[in-house]
Amino acid sequence: MKKVEISYNKSSVNLVDDYKKYGYVILKNVFEDNEIRSFRNEIKKNELDLEKNVHRINNNLKDVLSYPKLSKALLNKELINTIKQLLNSTPVYFGQSSFRWNEKPSRGFHNDANNDNECPFQSEYPILRIGIYLQDHDQTSGGLKIWPKSNSVWQPGRALLKKIIKYKYSFKNLFPQQYLKNINVKTKAGDVVLWNLRTAHSGSAIRLKYFTNCSLSPQIENFISKYLNFLVKPIGTERAVIFSTFGAESHQLNNFMKYAENHEGLKIIFKNSNWNDLVINEGFSLGLKLNNKLLERFK
Repeated sequence: MKKVEISYNKSSVNLVDDYKKYGYVILKNVFEDNEIRSFRNEIKKNELDLEKNVHRINNNLKDVLSYPKLSKALLNKELINTIKQLLNSTPVYFGQSSFRWNEKPSRGFHNDANNDNECPFQSEYPILRIGIYLQDHDQTSGGLKIWPKSNSVWQPGRALLKKIIKYKYSFKNLFPQQYLKNINVKTKAGDVVLWNLRTAHSGSAIRLKYFTNCSLSPQIENFISKYLNFLVKPIGTERAVIFSTFGAESHQLNNFMKYAENHEGLKIIFKNSNWNDLVINEGFSLGLKLNNKLLERFK
């Protein structure tokens, strides 16, 4: 059995402190090779079935717990215990999860703290996302790009201007994030990245052939990918990843779920999802609260 390890940043040796300061943590070696193969095979099988429907938004895509062979990816004792620590509370899972297979590159910094109107450097945000990566991204393109410490600053843009005007926050909050350094997260197959939903991130990160530790902005990456692709390490084929969202009971989680119930893509997932008794009992035994409110809402 592999030993699960935590990848710490330079100035910290504490899981929770690292998460609060940098906005993310990495769990290494969470899944065995046979589990990784099983997850990949199941994702590939279901993704190919889904591709038969050109309009994926109208197909039968479900949440991860509704796929028996994938549910073990989320119902992992080490993973759930880590989420408990980071949230300092019983984790709530409400059906927002999905998988990706050979997803078309989409690059651009964003965070997913939807319906969040609180000041990020004066309040904590008890909702996080996990990314379970099922191939290596330590030396190749196609992994996750993170903006460390962006969980506690405003992100520039129209949404920020609206908040400054509406909530009377200072205009000085327009600029801090542009001075933060972004990184390409080095993950191996079976690693899990956990990040606060306020943390800015981008998918399909590019890793250069000759400056492998250099992390560029998504806009520059898009230019290089289009016009200077010979400088880029290959993204690779048959990329697979599982995403899921967890939160602690809070008004922030309630606000986020209100956003989720109005999201057209998520409505499809909630409508089609169904948790069997085995999944419910296993989740309960791990100390996970399964909230099926949105699943029932769209039946």
